[in-house]
Amino acid sequence: MKAEEYDETEAKLKLLEDIHRATSKNFRDMVQLLIAVISLSDKFLGGHLKRVAEISREFALQCKYAKDIREMLYFSSLLHDIGKVGMPEHIITGNPEIFSKDDRVVYAKHPLIGEKIINSAYNLKRISGIIRSHHEHFNGTGFPDELKGEAIPFGARVIHLLSDFDSYIFKKGLSLKETKAVIINNTSSKYDPALVEEFSTLIDKKLESSEKKSHTIPIQSLQPGMFLKTDIILKNGLLLLPRGIILNSGMLTKLSSFSGFIDDRAKRVEVIY
Repeated sequence: MKAEEYDETEAKLKLLEDIHRATSKNFRDMVQLLIAVISLSDKFLGGHLKRVAEISREFALQCKYAKDIREMLYFSSLLHDIGKVGMPEHIITGNPEIFSKDDRVVYAKHPLIGEKIINSAYNLKRISGIIRSHHEHFNGTGFPDELKGEAIPFGARVIHLLSDFDSYIFKKGLSLKETKAVIINNTSSKYDPALVEEFSTLIDKKLESSEKKSHTIPIQSLQPGMFLKTDIILKNGLLLLPRGIILNSGMLTKLSSFSGFIDDRAKRVEVIY
């Protein structure tokens, strides 16, 4: 290859890398903007989405999934319930098992609404099928398409499990031990058995952490690895970090950049470490 041809090839490769970085950044910016809007409109829903995203990150790292799978699960988790935005509060925060017939009809529409919203943004199309199918059951009794087993997209099977895990704790008020039992009891009916086996290990790690003593400390003293038991909210009402997550360095950097905007009531938080 001649020198000028080599230089031209290098220039093209650099251009492709720059385009990839810009596309990735635009994708992330778009998702973060959507989550900010959701968190402002409904703190419960915003907290749920952020917690599921963080547990998906932990789970994906434990399973040693490839980077593209980890990112797919993370962003799908952040957006899986976007179809609930604008629905009545009792549908967002309530227990679907005790909904009225009319409320169940409304609730069952949210995966389809979510898919439509996600499909409208070109950069998000790749996760729309996951959004649509995250309420399908492994035995084929879920909705909206009654898909069964591996016909359900892999990402949807993961997010169904992780989303229910969060709902059992923060919506139904179950303990970690009770939540693990419910998940195991629903193996093969609701959840993929292989995923339950792997996820049970992660729950056991959380059970070990939960046995440690909790402390109330200033937000300036937060460190990676601490389990956050208090929501951190900005003065404008935006949920910055939800309770129920394990802090990492990225979150603490984000926290530092917003330090001047944090609500006074959130400047001391309860953590486990």
